[in-house]
Amino acid sequence: MAKIKSSIEAMVSGKIGPVVYYQLRGKQYVRTVPDRKKDSWSPQQKLHRQRFSKVIQLWNQLKSTRIAPIWKLATQEMNGYVYFMKINMPAFGPDGSLTNPREIQLSTGKLRLPLDLLASRQAAESSTIEVSWVNDPNLKAVRLQDELMMVSYANGVYSVLSPTGLKRSAQSGTFTLPVKPVNATHVYLFFASQDEMDYTESVCFELGTNFTN
Repeated sequence: MAKIKSSIEAMVSGKIGPVVYYQLRGKQYVRTVPDRKKDSWSPQQKLHRQRFSKVIQLWNQLKSTRIAPIWKLATQEMNGYVYFMKINMPAFGPDGSLTNPREIQLSTGKLRLPLDLLASRQAAESSTIEVSWVNDPNLKAVRLQDELMMVSYANGVYSVLSPTGLKRSAQSGTFTLPVKPVNATHVYLFFASQDEMDYTESVCFELGTNFTN
């Protein structure tokens, strides 16, 4: 059923016959309703649907961890949800399986990552993570105040987004993983501006092994 918003700039929203009206960033759009039944899907379409549903599940899990606002800030061409789906869809196989958590991108933005970002567990089964990086000598002074943020991961579960307390200016330091998820196997790192309006892309590290970005 379609609805008409009662305002000066009234817009139609919903299904009317064979078309659907919807709004995106204040503009009116219309699309046809696909005439498709489940038993008419090809095997390839069914696999794509499985893949798509897994990425949606990931977004639904992450949107309560303060990740969603990052993606909303990152683009003016589409909403944050659509942009997240576009970037992370390739990380999933046709059947919806995620073979490597390192392929997931939790953050994006216009800020640049530092050089040679490294992260490793301080000791076996320790919750303390050591990090280091190298700053570009031409980096603007304001960027030295960017803070390192992190999200830990284990068995399909992501922690809440947490600040590490480390600024870009430090170039090294340690932080403690969240209590949940237990026995984290990976950690995602990225930098945020002081006002949390700008971010870098995230980099995922498998704990216990050093990787460079």
